[in-house]
Order: sequence, then structure tokens, then C-alpha cells
Amino acid sequence: MTLIVTATELPRILHCMGSHSMPAAIPGGGDTALRDEGNAAHWLAEQMFNGAQVGAGSVAPNGYVITDDMVEHVSSYVSALDCGEMEVDTSYSGASWEVRGRADHLKFREGGGSALHVLTIDDFKYGWRLVSPERNYTLMSHAIGYIVRTQQRPDRIALRIHQPRPYHPDGPLREWSCSFEELMGFYSQIDARLSNPTDELLTSVEHCAKCHALATCPAARAASMNAIDAADLVFSDDLPKPVLTSEMETLRLAVAMIEARRDAIEELITHRIKAGDVFDGYLLERRYGQRRWKPGLGGATLSALAGVDLSKDGIVTPAEAERRGVSKEAVAALTDRPLLDPKLKAVDVDARARATFGTGAT
Repeated sequence: MTLIVTATELPRILHCMGSHSMPAAIPGGGDTALRDEGNAAHWLAEQMFNGAQVGAGSVAPNGYVITDDMVEHVSSYVSALDCGEMEVDTSYSGASWEVRGRADHLKFREGGGSALHVLTIDDFKYGWRLVSPERNYTLMSHAIGYIVRTQQRPDRIALRIHQPRPYHPDGPLREWSCSFEELMGFYSQIDARLSNPTDELLTSVEHCAKCHALATCPAARAASMNAIDAADLVFSDDLPKPVLTSEMETLRLAVAMIEARRDAIEELITHRIKAGDVFDGYLLERRYGQRRWKPGLGGATLSALAGVDLSKDGIVTPAEAERRGVSKEAVAALTDRPLLDPKLKAVDVDARARATFGTGAT
């Protein structure tokens, strides 16, 4: 059976071979809006590179409307390209595997005399997640595919990332290069790895972020529990000060990162529930603020209505009004409780069903 991977997923497969056989946790996965935006940007780049007059307001084949910002960013990318070809097939294969790829742009420049033969691979990243060209297996795969298909032998391979939107100290265009011999060494690593597939699952921030199976991956779940496991370790009260200081700093950072992650996921689930999604075990709980006097009621007016002096630097609180003898019914009629933003709450679905429908509910 032939193992088929794409150049885009190759870095993850080489690191975590088992991820290839893991079923997708979310069919089709990924943010479709971001994907549509990226596809439109690549389409616009190809149009501009070929001399087409396409500007803001134009509609890409996927229905995305081109914006002024996109035109500006794509223009900066295209202006950095020097002839060559766009959307080049860079697929290649081994005895039991195949890597399918398509380079955004590449150029092979033949040298003369002492000049070097140079193969340049350009990858356009319109997203915000920073990408490095150094030892980038996706870019190296495109270079390998081109060399295998054309039998060219460049002296130097230049791998370039164009990322116009996020800030990077090295600028929007970043480059890393290697020799032909070094590239062939990477080719041998790819061949050896893909020719001997395993079910091994390994985690990393870089490779797990876009994995189709992240939500159900046992390795990722185990990694996410490491901070909890560390917090549960038995320790001695006579540990040296450097050890205590180091562990305290580690746990402090872990808590901060976990809280930030929890808050982000809580916000996303809240947004999705408001939009109509259902999440098992979670609901939005209605919350109300403290009692307050209804708008437009001043101290004098309230005192007249209640028959009790409620002035205290302007007006007393509803609780103080009750202590001064105003009935709870009267206070309730003159106050309201503002509705606050709903709070995400974990619930026991079975217990909630029993409370609603009786002890026999299942």
C-alpha cells in the first residue's frame, strides 16, 4: 500500500508518523474563513504575476471579495519575485510512498563560468502564524520534487518565505539556503522515514497546531496533562532553595498558560453556543447584577413613594432601604437587576435531566 502525503503535511509526518493514520477529529477541519482568504490571496498573486489587472472589489473563484489590504500585501509579495513559474507541480515518489506538492513559485537560474546554478523556492504565507524557511521540509520537498522531475542539479537551493502581514524582526521576506549535497541528505531522510512508517505519536507546538487529529490524539492529551501531573507530585519540605525556586517558576508559567488557554476556549465555546451550537456538559448560565433603583428615581422621589427617608448622600442602597423599614415588595417594585453577560457553566446532564423530569429520567 502506497503512503501518500502532501508537502504541506510532510513536516508533521516526519516528526509524528502516527498522525497520518489517525482519523480526523473534525471532518474538513480548520477555519474555512481563513482558508478562503488564503486561497483568494494565492489566486490574486497568480493573477498579478501574470499581468492581469485585478484590484480591490474583484471576486476570487471561491467567492472571496478582494480587499485593499490584500492587494497591498500580495503586491509586495509579487514584486519580490523574479520571473520563474507559479503553481509548479513538485510531486515525487519512492518505492512505497508518494509526496504530492505544488510550489507557489520557483525559479531555476543557470550560471555561467564561475556563477552558480541556483534554484529558488518561494512560499507565500498570508496567515498570521509565523513560519521559518530554515530546514523547512515543505520547501525542501518542493526543491527535491523539482530536481527529481527535471534532473537539474543546482549548486545552491534558496528557500524563501514571504509573510507580509505579521511582524518579524527579519522582515516579511526571510531566506535560508543549502547546497545540493545537503538537500540530498534531507532527501535520504525523507525516503528512510516514509519507507518505514510507524504508529508512533509525538507532540510539539509547531506540528500539533494544525493536525487534523489534535482533539482526539492520545499523545496530545497526555502532554496537556503534564502540568497537572507535575502539580500532583509528592515533594519534600527540605528541598534546596534553587529547586523550589525553579519549580515555582515552572508552575507559575504553567498556570498562566493554562488559564490563558482556558479563557480562550471558554470564549470560543460561549460564542458558539450563542450562535446555536450545543456542547455536551456545558450551557450558558444567566446572571444578574446587584439590585439597583430603577432609572430616573432620585432620593426625594423614592422617599416620597416609600414614605421613609431614603436620602444618604443622594440615595441609600435597596438593602439599606429594607433595613429602614421599606417592605421587600415595595423595594422589588422600585428596583431591577441588570442582566450580565452569560457565564459558561459545566453541568451534569444526567442530574439536570433527573431534576427536570424526575428520578426515572435516563
